[in-house]
Amino acid sequence: MNELNALEGWSFPVHASRGGDARGRSIADQAERMVEWLNKVVGEFKIPTLYVVGADDWAAVAAFPLYGMPHAEPDRIVVGQEPAPFWNVVLDSVAPVLSDHDRAELCRVYGDPVTLSGFADLLVSHEIGHYLHPWGEPANPATFWLREMLANLALQGYVSEVEPELEEALLTVVWIVWGGSRQWPLYELEDMFRAPELDGSNYVWFEFGLQTLTKRLWANAEATALRRLIDLLNGPPLTHDEAIDAIHAIDPGVAADLRRWPRFPAV
Repeated sequence: MNELNALEGWSFPVHASRGGDARGRSIADQAERMVEWLNKVVGEFKIPTLYVVGADDWAAVAAFPLYGMPHAEPDRIVVGQEPAPFWNVVLDSVAPVLSDHDRAELCRVYGDPVTLSGFADLLVSHEIGHYLHPWGEPANPATFWLREMLANLALQGYVSEVEPELEEALLTVVWIVWGGSRQWPLYELEDMFRAPELDGSNYVWFEFGLQTLTKRLWANAEATALRRLIDLLNGPPLTHDEAIDAIHAIDPGVAADLRRWPRFPAV
């Protein structure tokens, strides 16, 4: 591993690969805004060290082997410095089923040729959302998808309240990939915990389905929903049906779509 540069100016440590200071500062600025927002919404909130690293340094600091897949660990958040080839895999996985309208929308929002770096940069806020729940191995499949739903809800809330001009960049690819008709190896929500074992695209599809629902959940219940999911994940482990019942008390429509997963529309 090359020696990483220590950057200063935030409430958490930041380390970046050589040549990546500008991107490191940009990601750290967004992370700081997310932390400040969560401090207002949920009370005192802190995060550990942020690493913004290139492909040569990824293996030395990352817990997830696929370069560019943002992820959080108890002691670090790791994101990629360069646009990750992984996102091209996601787009290629749905390319055969995209309509001409969908292709045009991707180009309009993400450029031509399409690059999802603007979308991927937002995901540091998703990773920060994971510090709202306890760490350790998920107790069951429902704990896994509830954690991801909480992180997605935190991301959606942040974008809606702090940077609404970025909502199009967040949701366009989400809705297009989710709305595609591709048949995935893993399909049921209770199987989401197994999806990271595959090439990554199936797992992203699950995340996009949850992001579609959390868009509605935030619109209907805002910070109340966020605090309720935090409470659920800090309580006794819930079964799949118990978790959906608890969400029904917040938003019956979202709970109904969780029950019929994945048979609900993208928007």
